[in-house]
Amino acid sequence: MPPHKGQVRFGYRKLSKPYRARLERQGITQRQWEDGADLRKARGKTPKPRAGAPSPQLVSKVLQAPTMKDLQALERAFVRPAWIPPDMSTDVAAALSLLPDPSRWKGVTFTPRPDGEPWTMTVELKGRAYPVTIDIPGGGGPGSGAREAIDFVETVNTKRSVQRQRGRAVEDVFEEFDRSYGGE
Repeated sequence: MPPHKGQVRFGYRKLSKPYRARLERQGITQRQWEDGADLRKARGKTPKPRAGAPSPQLVSKVLQAPTMKDLQALERAFVRPAWIPPDMSTDVAAALSLLPDPSRWKGVTFTPRPDGEPWTMTVELKGRAYPVTIDIPGGGGPGSGAREAIDFVETVNTKRSVQRQRGRAVEDVFEEFDRSYGGE
């Protein structure tokens, strides 16, 4: 069979029948395998959650239809990592706490959904690590959970950009910022 666009693995038919069966029991199709799907669950090696992270089930419950009781349980269920701002809302902070430290991030993609439903945030990691996907509170407008997450990612990216330009004079960085964002 000729390779298809985006194919990263080859030789599915060369895998042993028991291994292919295990992949299929875990919902991994031939196409997904060829496209580079995350095989850790099918191999029985799911990564352990970060210490202090809330359970993904609790975060999901809060994102769907939060009650005050759920939000309080969520607040007690996790330890806010140092890289999450203290003024960030609990539901967004809990969702982001399921991710590794931003220093390991290569890129971030947001997938919006209509009617305030939770959005999907996919973080590509540096190196050969699998991407991490989480749900974040929906919206996108001012004051929404999605807006908070987007603003956080923009802040992280701005800090990285400034760190990359360390060798340049501080004035040059601010001049470039002003030109890019409509300053003087």
